[in-house]
Amino acid sequence: MFILENISQLETAIAKALKIRPRVQFVNFGRYQVSGSKGYYTVVCRKDESGQKVVACGCKGAEKGLVCYHAVSALSLHIGLAKQRQTATI
Repeated sequence: MFILENISQLETAIAKALKIRPRVQFVNFGRYQVSGSKGYYTVVCRKDESGQKVVACGCKGAEKGLVCYHAVSALSLHIGLAKQRQTATI
């Protein structure tokens, strides 16, 4: 899990994701499998008990609190799916 401290963290991860173009597989809403250097990593997008949005990845970088390209790749799909769900309920 990471805490976004500044926008440059996100920009760096997005740039790497755009360069690498990892494969993102939908598991269920909020859970994704993203290709990486050591196979696939699980990324979970959810709200915690206080309602804060949390993104967690199983890669070594994310375990150290870094914003990884796996997380931003899954997050882009998650946001798109959330918008679709929101539109469908209106």
